[in-house]
Parts: sequence; C-alpha cells; structure tokens
Amino acid sequence: MNSKLIMIIIFIIFVLAGCFQENETTNNEGNMSSSVDNVKHTKQKPPQLIIEVNEKEFSATLGSYSWSYFDQEENSMLGIETETIGVSELIGDRKGVTVNSGASIKYKFEEEPISYRVNSWDSTENLKEPFKDVVLDGQNGRIIYEVVATWEQGTGHYFFSLTIE
Repeated sequence: MNSKLIMIIIFIIFVLAGCFQENETTNNEGNMSSSVDNVKHTKQKPPQLIIEVNEKEFSATLGSYSWSYFDQEENSMLGIETETIGVSELIGDRKGVTVNSGASIKYKFEEEPISYRVNSWDSTENLKEPFKDVVLDGQNGRIIYEVVATWEQGTGHYFFSLTIE
C-alpha cells in the first residue's frame, strides 16, 4: 500500500511540475511578442542628434551608419550599411558655432544610445584622439567633431564643427 501511495504522490508532483513549465512557456511567448512589436516600430536609420552649445541648438549631420530595422512589406528584418563622402565635404565650408574654451556642450539624442564616443578631426582630415566628450581646452580655430553612437539596432556617425576662439 505504501508503494501505491508513493507512486500516486510522484505522479501528482510530475503533473504539477508539467503545469508549471507550461505557464512559464506561455509567459515567455508573451515577452517575445512584445519584443517583436518593439522591433516592428524601429526607424530605418539612426535617431537624430541635436547639439546644444551655450543654449543654442543645431542638428549634427548624419554620416555613415550601419542599421537594422523591420520592413513591414518584406515582413522581415533588413540591414543597411552606408558610406559617406570625406569629412570636409560632408561638413562643407560651414564655419560652425563660435565658442570659447569654457563653452558647455550637450548631446540631445532623439533616442538615448547604449554608448557613444567623440572624435575630432583637423583641417586635413586627420583623426585625433577619441574622447568621451568634446574637449575645447587647448583647441583653436575650426574643429570638426564626430560622435559615434551605438544602439541595439546599429551605429551612427554624426558630424558637426565648432570655431573655437
């Protein structure tokens, strides 16, 4: 009799464990569908970047980028890899906002990136040392800055120039 009771208890435990696993699977499927919905609402290129310098705002120029998005017509994920012309041609002859070395600079991303870094370029398109933020101390004249931002969907390269007095 004891062995029948033990077998019934073990059977009940397996049935309860099976029900628990089924509920867990259902919850995961719900999370997957909400993540698919988030993917379906991604844009086809990186978010816009606004630069604020001493309370004046202007848009940074989007250069090359690598980006993934959901295409509703194809009903699948697509990826885009773009290249851009040289830094000087991209920015052109724009003088940029004139600032002094004590200016405050803020980045306003349309959607906050996972990470970003800042590169500076001299007038002959030589890349200088990368920074976490724009460094104005010790700089003089027109400097071109590149913000390289990374999101889950990809990476975007943004450019803007400042004239430092």
